[in-house]
Amino acid sequence: MARDRVGRFRIPAALALLALGSLALAGCAGNPDVTDLETQLSEVDGVNDATVSVTHSNFPWETQLVVTLFIEDATEDGVVDVARAAAPVFVADPVGSRHDVSIYFIPGQQSDYESDFDAQGKEVPVTPDVAAALGVPDTGPYSLRLSPAQMSAIADGE
Repeated sequence: MARDRVGRFRIPAALALLALGSLALAGCAGNPDVTDLETQLSEVDGVNDATVSVTHSNFPWETQLVVTLFIEDATEDGVVDVARAAAPVFVADPVGSRHDVSIYFIPGQQSDYESDFDAQGKEVPVTPDVAAALGVPDTGPYSLRLSPAQMSAIADGE
């Protein structure tokens, strides 16, 4: 008789655990609000405009931020200066401080371009010298990809 009672509770218990697990994953997959981060990045010295979007590359719970900074100085030094000035903003922001970030640098202002596609065609290359000046690995010519720890090190001037 005791065996029958245990058996009756296995299926409902398993269904309850499955439902709770699904709810937990759904909560992880939500897009965080990046409005404040975008506004604060737009106010960084050397930045004319900023856009921030959220992506989930491999799994819904793997959240990354994709940031486009429209900058005044499109030289290597200008990119380094803007990255250093923006790092404390990421570190202080509750969303920016928790997620990996890919930063793209585009000269001018967002209004200089008819579309995002046009702007992407003008991306400033992130050279190995830029990565070295910031003390991070070279992640390729199109963006500066940083973990929260790397962003914190840049913000701390390391």
